[in-house]
Amino acid sequence: MDDKHASSELQQRVAELEAQVEAQQQRLDAIVRISANLGRRNDLRQAMREMVVEVSTLLHADRTTIYELREDEMLYGLAVQGELSLEVGIPLNEGIAGLVAAKGRSINLKDAYKHPAFNPRFDKMTGYRTRSMLCVPMRNHQGDNIGVLQVLNKREGYFSLEDERVLTALAAQAAITLEALRLKLKLQISNIDLRELSVQLQEKVDELELLYEIERRLTDAQDLEALADQALSLIARIARCEEALLYLSKEIGASYLRGAAPEDPLKTLCIDRPEAGILGAVMARGGALTHRRGEADSPLFGDASRLCEDGVFAPLTDGERIFGVLGLLRRVERDRRSDAADERLAVLVAGQLSRAVARLVRLDDERRRDRLVTIGQMLNGVLHDLRGPMTIINGYAQLMAELDSEAERVEMAEGISRQITLLNDMTREVMAFARGERAVFARKVQLSAFVRAARESLRSEFEERGVRFIVDCQVTQPVFFDDSKMMRVVTNIARNARQAMGESGTFKWTIRIAEEELIFELEDDGPGIPAKIKDQLFEPFITEGKTHGTGLGLAIARRIVEAHRGRIDFESAPDQGTRFIVRLPMGDEPVA
Repeated sequence: MDDKHASSELQQRVAELEAQVEAQQQRLDAIVRISANLGRRNDLRQAMREMVVEVSTLLHADRTTIYELREDEMLYGLAVQGELSLEVGIPLNEGIAGLVAAKGRSINLKDAYKHPAFNPRFDKMTGYRTRSMLCVPMRNHQGDNIGVLQVLNKREGYFSLEDERVLTALAAQAAITLEALRLKLKLQISNIDLRELSVQLQEKVDELELLYEIERRLTDAQDLEALADQALSLIARIARCEEALLYLSKEIGASYLRGAAPEDPLKTLCIDRPEAGILGAVMARGGALTHRRGEADSPLFGDASRLCEDGVFAPLTDGERIFGVLGLLRRVERDRRSDAADERLAVLVAGQLSRAVARLVRLDDERRRDRLVTIGQMLNGVLHDLRGPMTIINGYAQLMAELDSEAERVEMAEGISRQITLLNDMTREVMAFARGERAVFARKVQLSAFVRAARESLRSEFEERGVRFIVDCQVTQPVFFDDSKMMRVVTNIARNARQAMGESGTFKWTIRIAEEELIFELEDDGPGIPAKIKDQLFEPFITEGKTHGTGLGLAIARRIVEAHRGRIDFESAPDQGTRFIVRLPMGDEPVA
C-alpha cells in the first residue's frame, strides 16, 4: 500500500511539475516575444499598445496600463486597453499607481476596494469594476522610477507571486525601451549614438533570449555534465568570450570548460586547490569579480599553468553557501560589452545555474535513496525466500548426522544438493529480473518429479502454518518447459497464498492439459486480493499486509511465464480465495 501510495503521489507530482514547466516555457516565450517587439519599434505609443495586449494575454488579465512618470511628477498613461484618451495626470502618492511610483514597491491586491489608497473615481466614470490589481514600478538602469506597469482583474482568481515576478521582468524591459525611445525622440541622437543604442537594445534582447534558452536547456538536463554541455557554449557565444568555465566544489561534482564554437568539446577539469587562485577569491568575496586585460595575470586555481588574462566571474550559491563559480574567459575585444554589463550577465546566469545544479543534486540524492530502498527491499525478499531452502538443508544435515545407512545419507545429500541448486537459481532469477533478462531453456520434464521437488521445497513452510498443500496432477506424459524457472513461478504463488491464509487453510495445485495448453491452477481459500492492488498485482514492489517480501514474486512469475510464450491470469473475490491460472503452450519446442 505504501509503495502504491508513494508511486501515485510521485506520478501526481511529476504531472504537476510538467504542467509548471509548460506554463513557465509559455511565459518565457511570451517574454522573449515582447522584448523582441519592443526592440524593433520606433513609435513609442505603438510599441506600448502592442505590449499591453501581450501582457494581458500572458497574465490572463482583463486590462493592462503603462504609465510614464514625467518631470512634473505626474503619471500619464502611454497605453491602456479599451481606452482612447490617456492623457490623464495622476499625482505621485495618489491612487495605487501614484503610490507605487512614489514608493518604488510593487502592490498586489486581491480586492482593490479594500486598500485605502485606491481611488474608485475612474470606475464610477467608466462603469468599469476593478477587483484584483497588480502594479509594479518601472525602473531605468540607474534604479530610478520612470513609470508604472499595471494589470487589472485576473480572469480566474487573483495575481500570484509568480505573476508579480513576470510583470517585474516585463517592467524592466519596458523601462529599457522607454528610456531608449525617449532618447530617440527627444535628443535626436546621431547615427553613431543610434547604432550604439541599437547594440545596447540588442544586448538586452540577447540576454533575455539567453536566459530563456539556458532555462529551457537546464530544465532538460538530466545530469551535471549534460547541464554544462548544454549551457557553457551558449553562454560563451552571448557573452562574447572564447571560453566559459563552470567550477563546482568536489562534494557537488566535476568542473567543466567549453569554448564558444558549437564544435568545441566539453572539457572536464581537475581542480585541486581552487582557493589558491581567482576562483578562491570569488568564493571568499561572495560577489562578482572582473579581471581586466592589462592587469597582472593570475592563476585561476592552484595550477599555475592556468593563468587568467581576462575574465568575469560570479559565484554559484544555494542561499546558504557558495558551491561553485561561473567564469567568462578571454572576452573578445571587438564589440566588447562593458565590464558592468558582463558582470550583470554573469550574475544572472550564475543564479540560473545555481538553481539547476541544486535541482540535479536533489534528484541525484532522491535516485540514490530510491536505489538503496529498492536494494534493501530486494535483499529483504531474497533473504526471506532463502529461509525455506536453508531450513530444509539444516534439517537434512541434522538427519545425516544421526543416520548410519549409506543409502539414506546419499538420499539426504541429494536433497541438500537440490536445495543448494534452488538457492542458486533463486539468486540468479532475482538478478536476471533486475537486469531485465528473459531467457528460458526448455527441457523435457516429468511432472511427478517436478511436483515432488516443489512439495519438498514448500513442505516446511506450509507445515509450520498448518496449511494443507494438495496436488491434483492429471497429466502423465512428459512436457517441455524450463523446470527451474517454472519452479519459481509455483513457489512464488504458493508462498504468497500461504502468507495470505495465515495459520490455516488449503492450497490446491491442479495440473491439466486443455486446448493444446499445459495449465497450472493454483488456488487458495484465503481472504482474496484487495481491490486496491488488483490492477497492479504483477508490478514490482506491490505488496499488501506482508511483513516479509518485496513484491517481486509475482512480477518475476509473470516475466517467466511470458518468456515461455504463455500467460498468467488470476481470479479473486473477498473471503473466497484466489486462483492463479498459468497457461503454457504445448509442443516439443515450446520456447524459441
